[in-house]
Amino acid sequence: MYVMKVCSVDEIRKADSIASEVYDIDNLLLMEEAASALYTLIVREFGVSGRKFVVVAGVGNNGGDALAAARRLYAGGGLVKVFIVGDPSKYPEPARKNYELVVKLGLPLTTISSESSLKEFKEALNEADVVLVGIFGVGLSREVTGIYKEVINEINNSSKTVVSVDIPSGIGGNDGRIYGAAVKSTYTVTFGLPKYGNILYPGYHYCGKLYVSRLSYPPQLFNEVNVWLNTPLKPPERVRWGHKGTFGKFLAVSGSKYYYGAPYYVSYAFLKAGGGYSRLATAKSVVPYIASKASEVVYIPLEETPEGSISKNNYDLIVKIVEDYEIDVVAVGPGTSLNPETQELIRELVKTIEKPVIIDGDGITAISKDLTCVKLRKTPAVITPHLGEFSRLTGLEISKVLEDPINIVKETAKDLNSYIVLKGAHTIVAYPDGQTYINMTGNPGMAKAGSGDVLTGTIAAMYGIGYRRLGDAVRMGVLVHGLAGDLAAEELGEDGVTPEDIMNYLPKAVKILRDDPEYIIEKYMPKEI
Repeated sequence: MYVMKVCSVDEIRKADSIASEVYDIDNLLLMEEAASALYTLIVREFGVSGRKFVVVAGVGNNGGDALAAARRLYAGGGLVKVFIVGDPSKYPEPARKNYELVVKLGLPLTTISSESSLKEFKEALNEADVVLVGIFGVGLSREVTGIYKEVINEINNSSKTVVSVDIPSGIGGNDGRIYGAAVKSTYTVTFGLPKYGNILYPGYHYCGKLYVSRLSYPPQLFNEVNVWLNTPLKPPERVRWGHKGTFGKFLAVSGSKYYYGAPYYVSYAFLKAGGGYSRLATAKSVVPYIASKASEVVYIPLEETPEGSISKNNYDLIVKIVEDYEIDVVAVGPGTSLNPETQELIRELVKTIEKPVIIDGDGITAISKDLTCVKLRKTPAVITPHLGEFSRLTGLEISKVLEDPINIVKETAKDLNSYIVLKGAHTIVAYPDGQTYINMTGNPGMAKAGSGDVLTGTIAAMYGIGYRRLGDAVRMGVLVHGLAGDLAAEELGEDGVTPEDIMNYLPKAVKILRDDPEYIIEKYMPKEI
């Protein structure tokens, strides 16, 4: 089965160092292999002989990779023009070696340092079939300005096919952020492993079609890397002689006056994703409205506060239901409101219920006021925040989270002894032990109120159908939810996708996960080259 880790900039630098010092795999060899991978992609996609190439290189090792590829393209019969951005005298080894070879071979070479050289570059772009770009690598940490920004803008304005070296120039290697300007690529070939910036948005979007070349890095160099792409795990066989209890008994504590969508979506999505028995404990005034839409759900009407939210007086009843009906998994918080009494009830339930608990929506606000209720649980909780809720949970500004999202989510999961699902484009799933996954399914049409409630029910369903390692249920729930959204978008268009649509495509998404996991790998995962 396909497995792909994702690494930080520090981790790939450490791998470079160990490869050289321990295994005598020096940077010149790795640079040649990088050039071969770029050449292989270009041969496969476009051909080389007689094609016109513009190679744009910075003055670091990323530029050295581009220059080595320029030699390969020239040797293959390509018509190659090389443009350097920066001072060639600053090339480090082994990039300097490749610069000297390009000069010695007599390839047309221009350093872009003036209006006339920039004009020459524009003219070359107009004539090019393919543009190969290696201006900045994964270590970029400052805003792109001046001539560098002008060159990147010209590349983007040319509308040419662009192949990027390792990461699109201008994208941060750890955060996927655009540093002032970034190359919009048609293809990117990254080396060793994908970096965080290749996978996180907007970097992933700027990569175009992403390929990975392992080079000669010994696999043991990445043993300590504990971030993976979220690849499919086939579900356990659905027992032919099973009954509704076989496929999970679920309780959602959700909803309040004026919040009808959340309890409906969370309780019904559980059934649509394969769960067996769904119970909804909600404010009694809400029940008739939801029951008219989802008659398959079993309803538990609860006493209300004067505001119409769930009263704390229901605590004993809810705990008794979990015990008496042998509930397998519980969700708390979606649409329960910020009523102080209800918020206190949620914290008490999180402390008391020993079965897996998924905390979403208003439940996240509740626990953020007393995190000991999750830290001290025997069974780790599952917390599913969006960025704003995660900021509330951690006390960190959103801008701070976006500077290092993977490591911050990872450390938060450890600190809270919980599974954290940071919802967004390429959702991050972190385990209490630090193991982390980046999910590749989903689309912008899913950015609608109610989508997260569908996700909560889907995660619960994955546990119910047999992923009894809670982490597996969490990440497969995230994968299936995103896949359902993609299936809906393909049929309906992204703009009009609603939570109802996502929910209605859950059966098909689970069927694909069960019958054709290779479809998911082929569609969503980077190809190796």
